[in-house]
Amino acid sequence: MIELDAINPNNLKILEVINEKCFDPEIIIFPTSFYKDTISVGPLAQYAYFNQVCVGAVRCKKETHNKSHKIQILSLAVLPAYRNRSIGTKLLEYACETAAEGKAKEIYIKLSPKLDVSEWFIHRGFIIDESSKTEDSVLLSKKL
Repeated sequence: MIELDAINPNNLKILEVINEKCFDPEIIIFPTSFYKDTISVGPLAQYAYFNQVCVGAVRCKKETHNKSHKIQILSLAVLPAYRNRSIGTKLLEYACETAAEGKAKEIYIKLSPKLDVSEWFIHRGFIIDESSKTEDSVLLSKKL
Protein backbone atom coordinates (compact mmCIF):
# COMPACT_ATOMS: atom_id res chain seq x y z
CA MET A 1 0.00 0.00 0.00
CA ILE A 2 1.31 3.44 -0.98
CA GLU A 3 0.68 6.41 1.29
CA LEU A 4 1.91 9.99 1.10
CA ASP A 5 2.84 12.23 4.00
CA ALA A 6 4.31 15.66 4.58
CA ILE A 7 7.96 16.44 4.96
CA ASN A 8 8.57 18.24 8.24
CA PRO A 9 11.57 19.35 10.32
CA ASN A 10 11.60 16.04 12.19
CA ASN A 11 11.91 13.88 9.07
CA LEU A 12 13.72 16.23 6.68
CA LYS A 13 16.96 14.21 6.77
CA ILE A 14 15.16 11.33 5.04
CA LEU A 15 14.81 13.47 1.90
CA GLU A 16 18.56 13.92 1.81
CA VAL A 17 19.11 10.17 2.18
CA ILE A 18 16.61 9.34 -0.58
CA ASN A 19 18.23 11.83 -2.95
CA GLU A 20 21.71 10.51 -2.16
CA LYS A 21 20.58 6.94 -2.90
CA CYS A 22 18.74 7.85 -6.10
CA PHE A 23 20.86 10.47 -7.85
CA ASP A 24 24.41 10.20 -9.09
CA PRO A 25 26.35 13.09 -7.48
CA GLU A 26 28.17 13.61 -10.78
CA ILE A 27 24.82 14.50 -12.35
CA ILE A 28 22.80 16.13 -9.57
CA ILE A 29 23.90 17.72 -6.32
CA PHE A 30 21.33 19.39 -4.11
CA PRO A 31 22.69 22.35 -2.14
CA THR A 32 22.05 22.71 1.58
CA SER A 33 19.54 25.47 0.79
CA PHE A 34 17.42 22.95 -1.13
CA TYR A 35 16.82 21.02 2.08
CA LYS A 36 16.43 24.11 4.28
CA ASP A 37 13.81 25.55 1.92
CA THR A 38 11.86 22.29 1.73
CA ILE A 39 9.87 22.93 4.89
CA SER A 40 8.66 26.30 3.58
CA VAL A 41 7.03 24.79 0.46
CA GLY A 42 4.43 22.95 2.55
CA PRO A 43 2.35 20.55 0.46
CA LEU A 44 4.76 20.83 -2.48
CA ALA A 45 7.03 18.36 -0.68
CA GLN A 46 5.83 14.85 0.18
CA TYR A 47 7.19 11.47 1.12
CA ALA A 48 5.90 8.20 -0.29
CA TYR A 49 5.58 5.23 2.04
CA PHE A 50 5.29 1.65 0.89
CA ASN A 51 4.01 -0.63 3.64
CA GLN A 52 4.91 2.09 6.16
CA VAL A 53 8.50 2.41 4.93
CA CYS A 54 9.57 5.74 3.44
CA VAL A 55 10.79 4.91 -0.06
CA GLY A 56 10.40 8.07 -2.13
CA ALA A 57 9.81 11.79 -2.23
CA VAL A 58 8.80 14.68 -4.41
CA ARG A 59 9.92 18.27 -3.88
CA CYS A 60 8.56 21.14 -5.96
CA LYS A 61 8.55 24.91 -5.95
CA LYS A 62 6.02 27.47 -7.07
CA GLU A 63 6.94 30.13 -9.61
CA THR A 64 4.94 33.16 -10.62
CA HIS A 65 5.44 34.93 -13.96
CA ASN A 66 3.07 37.73 -14.97
CA LYS A 67 0.42 36.55 -12.48
CA SER A 68 0.57 33.04 -13.94
CA HIS A 69 1.65 30.19 -11.67
CA LYS A 70 3.86 27.26 -12.61
CA ILE A 71 5.23 24.45 -10.50
CA GLN A 72 8.73 23.12 -11.02
CA ILE A 73 9.54 19.61 -9.86
CA LEU A 74 12.99 19.89 -8.31
CA SER A 75 13.26 16.30 -7.15
CA LEU A 76 11.20 13.16 -7.65
CA ALA A 77 12.88 10.01 -6.44
CA VAL A 78 12.02 6.45 -5.46
CA LEU A 79 14.57 4.11 -3.94
CA PRO A 80 15.76 1.60 -6.55
CA ALA A 81 14.40 -1.46 -4.72
CA TYR A 82 10.89 0.04 -4.79
CA ARG A 83 10.67 1.18 -8.39
CA ASN A 84 8.08 -0.21 -10.82
CA ARG A 85 5.41 -0.26 -8.10
CA SER A 86 3.64 2.97 -9.17
CA ILE A 87 5.19 4.92 -6.30
CA GLY A 88 6.77 7.51 -8.60
CA THR A 89 3.52 7.80 -10.51
CA LYS A 90 1.63 8.42 -7.28
CA LEU A 91 4.12 11.13 -6.28
CA LEU A 92 3.85 12.75 -9.71
CA GLU A 93 0.04 12.62 -9.66
CA TYR A 94 0.09 14.20 -6.22
CA ALA A 95 2.38 16.99 -7.46
CA CYS A 96 0.11 17.63 -10.47
CA GLU A 97 -3.05 17.66 -8.34
CA THR A 98 -1.47 19.97 -5.76
CA ALA A 99 -0.27 22.29 -8.53
CA ALA A 100 -3.75 22.41 -10.08
CA GLU A 101 -5.36 23.08 -6.69
CA GLY A 102 -2.94 25.98 -6.29
CA LYS A 103 -4.13 27.41 -9.62
CA ALA A 104 -0.91 26.56 -11.46
CA LYS A 105 -1.31 26.38 -15.22
CA GLU A 106 1.68 24.13 -15.81
CA ILE A 107 4.05 21.75 -14.08
CA TYR A 108 7.53 21.12 -15.41
CA ILE A 109 10.85 19.47 -14.71
CA LYS A 110 14.35 20.11 -16.03
CA LEU A 111 16.32 16.92 -16.47
CA SER A 112 19.84 16.01 -17.32
CA PRO A 113 19.84 13.84 -20.45
CA LYS A 114 22.15 11.53 -18.48
CA LEU A 115 19.24 10.57 -16.20
CA ASP A 116 17.43 8.80 -19.04
CA VAL A 117 13.97 9.26 -17.53
CA SER A 118 12.35 11.52 -20.12
CA GLU A 119 10.25 8.64 -21.48
CA TRP A 120 8.82 7.99 -18.01
CA PHE A 121 7.49 11.56 -17.89
CA ILE A 122 6.29 11.45 -21.51
CA HIS A 123 4.21 8.35 -20.70
CA ARG A 124 2.56 10.43 -17.99
CA GLY A 125 1.51 13.29 -20.25
CA PHE A 126 4.59 15.51 -20.26
CA ILE A 127 5.99 16.90 -23.48
CA ILE A 128 9.53 17.92 -24.33
CA ASP A 129 10.08 21.61 -24.92
CA GLU A 130 12.41 21.34 -27.91
CA SER A 131 13.21 25.06 -27.81
CA SER A 132 14.75 24.76 -24.34
CA LYS A 133 16.74 21.61 -25.02
CA THR A 134 20.48 21.95 -24.43
CA GLU A 135 23.40 19.60 -24.13
CA ASP A 136 22.99 19.72 -20.34
CA SER A 137 19.23 19.71 -19.85
CA VAL A 138 15.85 18.95 -21.29
CA LEU A 139 12.65 20.58 -20.09
CA LEU A 140 9.45 18.55 -19.95
CA SER A 141 6.14 20.14 -19.10
CA LYS A 142 2.48 19.34 -18.69
CA LYS A 143 -0.43 21.75 -18.92
CA LEU A 144 -2.84 21.51 -16.01
